[in-house]
Amino acid sequence: MSEPQDVPRRARVDGVDQPLDQATVALLDEGFTRGDGAFETVGVWDGRPFRLDDHIDRLGASLAAMRLPPPDRDALLADVEAVLDGITQDAALKLFATASDTRAVTLEAPPRRVLPRRLVTQPAPWVRPLDTWGYAGAKSLSYGPNMAATRAAQAAGGDDALLITLEGWVAEGPTFQVCWVADGVLHPPSRGLGIVDSISRRSVEALAAERSIPVVAGRWNVQAPQYADEVLVSSAVRPLLAVIEIDGVDLPGAGPIGSQLADDLDRWRRGLERRDLQPGDAAAPGAQRADADEPATTDTPEG
Repeated sequence: MSEPQDVPRRARVDGVDQPLDQATVALLDEGFTRGDGAFETVGVWDGRPFRLDDHIDRLGASLAAMRLPPPDRDALLADVEAVLDGITQDAALKLFATASDTRAVTLEAPPRRVLPRRLVTQPAPWVRPLDTWGYAGAKSLSYGPNMAATRAAQAAGGDDALLITLEGWVAEGPTFQVCWVADGVLHPPSRGLGIVDSISRRSVEALAAERSIPVVAGRWNVQAPQYADEVLVSSAVRPLLAVIEIDGVDLPGAGPIGSQLADDLDRWRRGLERRDLQPGDAAAPGAQRADADEPATTDTPEG
């Protein structure tokens, strides 16, 4: 992995190349004045954008949920090709589409942030079930509540927040997905909660299926990850990391399943063969997955 300072800072706004530090949008653009628009962060690994088509598809789904027109896919792909020209390092690629019809693509080094090892729960009343309103799960530019939750968690002594719905269910992090391993089973929160449909999570679930690791999504309170064997977080620009504390409760940290999946994810992102996996041994992707939208056990270590 290259050093962050090696990554050129680039931007294209409506197809026009600009240095990132000088790139601008109109002051009255709805994306700035109202946070009205959607965005995607795409991990670039050794110069390769990971699952770019999936990110563009999700951008379109977010815009549709917000009653905005779909992105110009061909224009976005041309912008991405331009900003990635000659790039061989790890980087962060961002795609933006606003209600004022502004299209922007940026490239810079992966963010230097405190790793989310110690999480503090924070209420997330804006995370609402998918069946309650059409905007649920959209990855909009309105990320103020998420960032405020991070700052509140840090003020309470944590590295970042673990978002909890009004009903008390574990949801996600402000900028990352969360899942945990208990008794050999990978447990992510149900997408029905209205969380972002994390592409990083999709990748982890697919890798778990290849390893014949069962994946069961559901609704749990914070005691479930606190009693888990491993608690894991990841995002488009983060590796799969083990959490070591939630609300002051010490966790086991990295374990065998999380470590294996972290290695698999890194190798997939970099276009490398996964280790110790024979084609005949792999389960079909999704074969071991279940999604339980009904509440799971929430008050015992087994939950």
